[in-house]
Amino acid sequence: MSNFLLRNPHCVLIHIPKTGGTSIRKGAWKKDYEGPVFGHIPEEWKKHFKFAFVRHPFDRLVSAWKMFTEGAVGDDEWQLPLDARRLTIEEFVDIVLDDSIVFDERRSSFEERIRHHTIPQTHPFNCLQEADFVGRYESFKTDVDKVMNMLGQKNEVPHMHRTAHVQWNSHIDDVLHRSLRDFYRDDFLFLGYD
Repeated sequence: MSNFLLRNPHCVLIHIPKTGGTSIRKGAWKKDYEGPVFGHIPEEWKKHFKFAFVRHPFDRLVSAWKMFTEGAVGDDEWQLPLDARRLTIEEFVDIVLDDSIVFDERRSSFEERIRHHTIPQTHPFNCLQEADFVGRYESFKTDVDKVMNMLGQKNEVPHMHRTAHVQWNSHIDDVLHRSLRDFYRDDFLFLGYD
């Protein structure tokens, strides 16, 4: 998604969508940050500790689908297009897999925002390869505590913008599974998810 220079203490959050980054940035650092910077980390930020969070690719996809069709819990800012509620998981996946739709800082349409939130976590645009520490959404509290300890912080991080959904496998059938497994191949390979 985008990179942020968090202040006091200075560090870089590599914010991959739907992995808890908003909770960290807005919950622990409030408004004390600079960014976003898309697709790269500025040279002057590289001297700071850089961290990111990742999530099971299919769980992340279902969470994004729910966010784009139902909204996020506790997010008054999120505006859904009128036709968003009718978007099936299959239609959503068609958008996700459509390489002709841009996902970078030029994004403005509903479809482009979907692509931005669902490109593979290991895609170079996300800058995950720059991280000094990679936490997991599945162990969010424990891994956030590790980051805070490394930074000498005691901040509590409330979980914001949650989407309510059941396990990803109740939404993704065998056909979707095959096409998504190929699309997220590097996420599964390099992030160690089954």
